[in-house]
Amino acid sequence: MDIVSGRSIPTDIFQMQATTRYPGAYYIFQIKSGNEGREFYMRQTGPISATLVMTRPVKGPRDIQLDLEMITVNTVINFRGSSVIRLRIYVSQYPF
Repeated sequence: MDIVSGRSIPTDIFQMQATTRYPGAYYIFQIKSGNEGREFYMRQTGPISATLVMTRPVKGPRDIQLDLEMITVNTVINFRGSSVIRLRIYVSQYPF
């Protein structure tokens, strides 16, 4: 995905969610890697969804690669699984 340099903050960047909600399951969303500058965080927006939020302005040109993780925990069947999506963000050097 592309964003412009110096985009106003805070701003929602990306949403991820589980496709199905199973009885006894809950979901944990987190940034697994790529957020060394702490420009982003995951905000849980519902029981099965979360939004990636940019919290600091990012100056370009820059290529950011984030691994976003959704952990599924089901206490009924004693299951724990993980899904990871790799999101690449291209930050232009211009504010337009």
